[in-house]
Amino acid sequence: MTRVKICGITNEADIDLSVSAGAWALGFVVEYPMDVPWNLDRKTAKQLMKKVPPFVSRVIVVGDDAGMVMELTGYLRPHVVQLHGNEPVSETAALASSIHKLGSQVIKPLRFFAETGECESRFDDPVDAAKQIEATGVDALVLDSVSRTKPAGTGKSIDWRIAQKIRNRAALPVILAGGLSAENVGRAVAEVKPYGVDVISGVEQPPGKKDPEKLKTFFCALK
Repeated sequence: MTRVKICGITNEADIDLSVSAGAWALGFVVEYPMDVPWNLDRKTAKQLMKKVPPFVSRVIVVGDDAGMVMELTGYLRPHVVQLHGNEPVSETAALASSIHKLGSQVIKPLRFFAETGECESRFDDPVDAAKQIEATGVDALVLDSVSRTKPAGTGKSIDWRIAQKIRNRAALPVILAGGLSAENVGRAVAEVKPYGVDVISGVEQPPGKKDPEKLKTFFCALK
């Protein structure tokens, strides 16, 4: 079965719901530099992460300020750090090295604008952009959509043909995100064949709280 990360966990009940549904990993957005409905302070995140049972990975979603990223990694000791800011390639490489020394793995998104479908990277070819991220030493690549106002949770899918091309050429595990829901995740996985999928807005209502029925139908669609 495709591995699933449920992102944007904000409360203990949603930890239980997500794990019971079959989540492999849970994402906690911590002190993120933009106003998003899933943002947690580090103390709240630490308390929630203690509730995650064994065999489920704890992922923190952070970004931009390298010093803050390292502070949070040291304080929270997650299994995985998702660098979800605008970190340039050189900074991503340095951060990945430092985070690895603390015992955590690193994943980094390659994002596509929801409005145009264009890659956020300065590279014209998304495969070239993916290769640049690979070269930083991160452990996996997330393909996600972004809008002018939302760094994630846009509800908009990326072009799965491009995602498939990247997956075929990438040496790293590729995690598919962006606009996934019970209505399309089965087709997305069949087309792209990713290592895993990452979902946030597609399994919640309202923002910041997971919907038990949407979680159930999402995992059923994967099966």
